[in-house]
Amino acid sequence: MKLINKDRSKERKHPFGFLGELVFSADVYRRVGGYLLCGLLLFMVAWAIGYFLLGEGTLKNTLLVDKIFGIKGSETFGAWWAERLGETFKLFKWEINTADTFGTWGNVLLVTLKVFAHHFLIVLLFIFFLNRFKVGRFPLALFYFILYTLLTGLVTGTNSYSFPPQGFVRLGALVTFLRFAVWVWFSYALLLASTVDWTWLQTSSFTDSSWKKQGKFWTWPQLVGDNKEVFVFGLLFLLVSSFAEARLIVFYGYHFF
Repeated sequence: MKLINKDRSKERKHPFGFLGELVFSADVYRRVGGYLLCGLLLFMVAWAIGYFLLGEGTLKNTLLVDKIFGIKGSETFGAWWAERLGETFKLFKWEINTADTFGTWGNVLLVTLKVFAHHFLIVLLFIFFLNRFKVGRFPLALFYFILYTLLTGLVTGTNSYSFPPQGFVRLGALVTFLRFAVWVWFSYALLLASTVDWTWLQTSSFTDSSWKKQGKFWTWPQLVGDNKEVFVFGLLFLLVSSFAEARLIVFYGYHFF
């Protein structure tokens, strides 16, 4: 009996090993762990290629760092509030400059909305939409996540962010990545993991042209159990990462370019 159990345990092993078991797990949290572990390895490889083999700023002025809706702020926030509240206003015991405060944080909120809209549009197209198609056990959005991870590693390795690196050296781009880009990447992983069951069409392989319907395309896919809370966490992290990036943009004054 022991030998039979041992043989059966071998048969249950995933062809991709431990990481494969995580990536294709039925448990959403294990899937997230698999995406992050695999993604971290890919990011490190791509970062090394970007840092040692490519020139600095190679990927600047691309949609990997620029935004579809731009990052332009407004110069009227501070003046508008100063006209109504006066040059300064008091908050508890502190006296605060009206124009500077509302000018800065008003622009942070405006740029946050633009950055979030940029990422949410990408999520709609390359995660939610592509997750409607599955090849074997691979949702197409997983391939996008892999590509996005590699490109993010190249952006960081080549210091291609639109604002100066934290530390003013090329390695400082890693700090910039940790300040906001890692949370964008993390939110993509959460949104991907929570929607892998949104399959509409599925085929056994890329060479198989026969796609089978798994449901109706226009039916809003259901989120059940842990998938629902991971989905909400993904949206929240996307919003937080957008806010973190907007703060850097406004801090460096890029919202007026």
